[in-house]
Amino acid sequence: MEVNPNEPRIPCIHDPDDHPLHRLLQHVVRRSIHELHALLQELQLSLPQLGTLHVLRAEGAQSVSAIAQHVQLSLAATSHLVDRLVQRGLLTRSEDPSDRRQKRVDLTSEGRAVVGGVQAKARASLEALLAEVPPDLRRRFDQDLREVLDTLEPPSAPVGRAPLRSEP
Repeated sequence: MEVNPNEPRIPCIHDPDDHPLHRLLQHVVRRSIHELHALLQELQLSLPQLGTLHVLRAEGAQSVSAIAQHVQLSLAATSHLVDRLVQRGLLTRSEDPSDRRQKRVDLTSEGRAVVGGVQAKARASLEALLAEVPPDLRRRFDQDLREVLDTLEPPSAPVGRAPLRSEP
């Protein structure tokens, strides 16, 4: 195969520590871990509890067993987790209209507010991380990243999440 010297080199992941995407993710993770730990303490939530709130925000009302699959906990542990979040006023339990034997778990308005606050802090953290990147480079990065995501994500976005299609 002939290599055209005028075409940019497509990075291979021979050494993950040297791959640009890996290095960018390291920056994000280093910054996020400390902030996430502080946020969990501030909100008095465990990571699985926060994960449960995010799942319900993205997917809508779910059964306890569906939540257990998402957060990878046993049914018993998830049931206790849901009980604690119901007691705190972050979740509600109600009968499933299609099967009265089943219960559906959903966010309360307070639960939605918690998730919204977490998402706002995450956006602010990413903005702070990229603050030193020149605006033109940020615009190009955003456009390129959206193209990559458009390629990787299915055509329809999951419920509760806006598609990341490129904006004009």
